[in-house]
Amino acid sequence: KLLDPFCGSGTTLVIAQTLGIDSVGIDINPYATLLSYVKTNVYDRKKMLSAIDRIENNLNRGQNFKVHYFYNIEKWFRKDIIQSLSKIRQCIIAEGDINIRKFFWICLSETIYKFSNDRTSTFKLHILPQEKINLIQDDCIDFFVNKVKENANFLNFEKKNRVKIICGDCHKVMEYKLNKKFKIICTSPPYGDNSTTVPYGQASILFLKWIDNKDLSCEPSVLEAYSTIDKISVGGEKREARNTKDIMLLNEYLNEISEGKRDKVVNFFEDYHVALNSMESCLEKGGYLIMTVGNRRVDSIMQPLDNITIEIAEKFGLKMVSKFNRNILHKKTPTTLSPTKNEKVVKSISEETVLIFRK
Repeated sequence: KLLDPFCGSGTTLVIAQTLGIDSVGIDINPYATLLSYVKTNVYDRKKMLSAIDRIENNLNRGQNFKVHYFYNIEKWFRKDIIQSLSKIRQCIIAEGDINIRKFFWICLSETIYKFSNDRTSTFKLHILPQEKINLIQDDCIDFFVNKVKENANFLNFEKKNRVKIICGDCHKVMEYKLNKKFKIICTSPPYGDNSTTVPYGQASILFLKWIDNKDLSCEPSVLEAYSTIDKISVGGEKREARNTKDIMLLNEYLNEISEGKRDKVVNFFEDYHVALNSMESCLEKGGYLIMTVGNRRVDSIMQPLDNITIEIAEKFGLKMVSKFNRNILHKKTPTTLSPTKNEKVVKSISEETVLIFRK
């Protein structure tokens, strides 16, 4: 069996499924687990085609529907767009098969991405200038229907290996919910806290605000604030330096950066240390831990996440058997990142390091 404790969009799980390997994926972001579920679930072709015809017919009718609302909705969507998206939402809720609904929610999220007032050039929520908002054409329903038909071509319709998806804190899930060990753990953890790297929670919150909560595997409180997911992710909360006090490379790095930047780095590595410890506990003797990491910059100084990871892993008794670099060929993140106050523009990560350990 394979475990990915930071499964994200489910790429590792899809590859494992293709290779005939049973797998488990964990992520704290409910949109990530929804997307991973849809990409790895096996669908009935006839039921799916029937559901697509049904939702297209319902969308073409002039029926009444409930207009959706959440805090600040009119900031992020024009009124006519809200009407169209609400109609799609109501038609999805009317679908009786939860697996098909989940697929439709993913297609709706792509529609939201296209027609919201948010600038899509960054993961953080930033509103478009009014003149660009005025230019948005309300083709939501046609776009959604076309996206459903297009995406349906990529679904699994043949029986494949089992994939289990769990939404939650990977440390808590690994410690208290998984009663098995894994031969392979393959993952790409965050490279820093979400607020100063990629705010994945903020990037997906507009999608999640439209999805019926009963189809999401999370507590409603997670969706209340726009920043909650990022706050409960790795490094999102204040931590004291306890587990990482003896990590030599981390201490050397902390001494290089300015004092005001150190707390967030400590917060991240305290959570990262705990997650690595849990991974080691879930790994079979003789099993392999494969991690893809990136060295971001803090205070314009490169953070050696790869070598710090090696030091922590070896502390837990894992032996490194291979290390190599790879270029990131296809990026959704910009090549440069927006600076915070009094900072220069910095390049985003263009290269990652793959680390392979054996227990």
